[in-house]
Amino acid sequence: MAKKLVVLDPGHGGKDPGAVGNSLLEKEITLMLARRVAKRLGFYDVAVKLTRDDDTYLSLEARAQIANNLKADYFLSIHVNAGGGTGFESYIYNGPVSTLSVSYRSIIHSRIATFLKNYGVTDRGEKTANFQVLRQTTMPAALIENLFIDSAKDAALLKDEEFVKGLCDSITAGIVQALKLSPLPAEPAPGPQPTASPSPTWDPQQEVEKLKQAGLLANDHPASAAVTWGELATVLNRLLKLIPKN
Repeated sequence: MAKKLVVLDPGHGGKDPGAVGNSLLEKEITLMLARRVAKRLGFYDVAVKLTRDDDTYLSLEARAQIANNLKADYFLSIHVNAGGGTGFESYIYNGPVSTLSVSYRSIIHSRIATFLKNYGVTDRGEKTANFQVLRQTTMPAALIENLFIDSAKDAALLKDEEFVKGLCDSITAGIVQALKLSPLPAEPAPGPQPTASPSPTWDPQQEVEKLKQAGLLANDHPASAAVTWGELATVLNRLLKLIPKN
């Protein structure tokens, strides 16, 4: 059975910075969130693609086309809001949509909103809109607006590492629950490594004793003693006598 494929769409990029406020750029936040969610989804039986994985400009049509060409099972566009408000909201297309678009979005929205409630972030609700990436994608799709970049309170949260970690965890959890993704099996712990057989101990004096027992040496010789040419010749001649002649 083929893996389900999720396409994550970090909003804006390149020449299009998106919303700007409180020393933050929407295009940078969306890419950071998408990368982190993709990494977390790596622990599940699912394939993940990003419409962009760097600071590249893509048209809205190109983003939808990427997901369509890949025949993705789900498309999630990640954004940060602006305009004087505060809080979180999500969107699906305001025209005809599948029941999966509705149910997937509700599950993901609920998981994110539950997390944000711990930080007092306003849940602005599940909404519909005629966004091009939602209108032109052929699979279940949603767009999430994660806080307001021009709100000092929201921007402070988007700069907080612990908050960002929890936000990415909640987005991931929503996708996992909605698409009923299974965790990948844990890799087995490495077993005990075979112990190498100890190298045999070399006893030089024992080697000398073996030559004596074989009749190649007549007398005891210290293993560390020097050998004269005469002694060597004697050993070799005795060895030649033991070699059978053809």
